[in-house]
Amino acid sequence: MIKELIDEKDPYLREVPEEYTFEKSMEYEPEELKNILFENMEHYVGYGLSANQLGIPYKAFAMIKDGDPIVCFNPEVKEYSDETNYVKEGCLSFPGLWFAVERASGVSVMYYDEEGEGKYGILAGLSARIFQHEMEHMDGELFTDNISDLKLSMAMKRRKIYLRRMKRNVKKQQEIY
Repeated sequence: MIKELIDEKDPYLREVPEEYTFEKSMEYEPEELKNILFENMEHYVGYGLSANQLGIPYKAFAMIKDGDPIVCFNPEVKEYSDETNYVKEGCLSFPGLWFAVERASGVSVMYYDEEGEGKYGILAGLSARIFQHEMEHMDGELFTDNISDLKLSMAMKRRKIYLRRMKRNVKKQQEIY
């Protein structure tokens, strides 16, 4: 089931989603929510996707970990490495917006899988970055929150040019067919 992404200006993205409770009846069963997250992450060509980006108010997200998709219910970062790095990243809620974000190089994490089984691990590199990005969504934060106004303004200008080019390319493709 493909769902529309919540618009970047919608205050819903700032709301903190509720814990997913495996014991009581939820709007979505764990397996169903996992499938929705995987299907939409693939559809929107993302490395991660939080339930609240789809208007689903639960602490859950899908992500690519070491090349494979996983779902994380009620995730937590237990510890951050002292080492950090700056890498350009984007967000499916902000199409075409990319800028460098400082994040911990590694994180110690805990989450539950779709069976309700607790998982613990240490993530590094891209997996650590994705987990941290999706955790911001779990806290009602956005990746645009921790960038200076000047850098955000410059990134928004680049985004405007990128989106204009994409629109032009789509129009050209439509003319060909």
